[in-house]
Amino acid sequence: MDKRAHMKISVCIPTYEMRGEAKRVLTRSFDMLKKQTFKDFEVVISDNSEDDIVKNLCEDATYKPLNIRYIRNPIKGLAQNTNSAIQNGKGEIIKILYMDDYLAHENSLKEIADNFEGQWLVTGCEHDDGNRRYNPHYPKYNTKIYWGKNTIGSPSVLSIKNQDVMLFDEHMTWLLDCDYYKRMHDTYGEPKILNDINVVIGTSKHQVTNTLPKIKKLKENLYMLFKHRKELFLSIKI
Repeated sequence: MDKRAHMKISVCIPTYEMRGEAKRVLTRSFDMLKKQTFKDFEVVISDNSEDDIVKNLCEDATYKPLNIRYIRNPIKGLAQNTNSAIQNGKGEIIKILYMDDYLAHENSLKEIADNFEGQWLVTGCEHDDGNRRYNPHYPKYNTKIYWGKNTIGSPSVLSIKNQDVMLFDEHMTWLLDCDYYKRMHDTYGEPKILNDINVVIGTSKHQVTNTLPKIKKLKENLYMLFKHRKELFLSIKI
């Protein structure tokens, strides 16, 4: 019997070359995963890379204890690749972790396992610019999140129940998290909030916020408002 079939948590990481930074950021993340006091987890890698750098790192004997499952995903795109990682997760809980982010401390997964209830959980985070950890953020839901007002944070703060799993909208890149949180809220209500710094968000020039052209951001804003137009119309005071 495949021991993965009864994993508690699947840590799902979508990856790509990241302009030559893939090995550095994934090594940082894998090293913290190795330190976790909670051991009932697997790591699912869905890789958009054209080279074998991520694949080779996943096969490194150093990281054998992580139960890494590597999937080469030829379908490009952040949402598509994240969905691929989610769909390959076998655990009861899907923990999303972007490749340039990492767990904040050795008990991060234990806290998720101990506090998870309902359909979704979000946690606090800090940010890392390569020199320091700074700007702690504690999540809360707001009814204007479909405007792009993200008070929850990156998808790396998110864990979801691996049952009737909702996927990310593959038409989106920049606001895919806001759209996802809106749909989760409409379907399941507000998330369970863990007000602990559980994950660290890597900040750099490679982030979507810094690389996506303004015209594409505008198009996503319009797409989001059209998609959730009922709430938009109700919010307009005549």
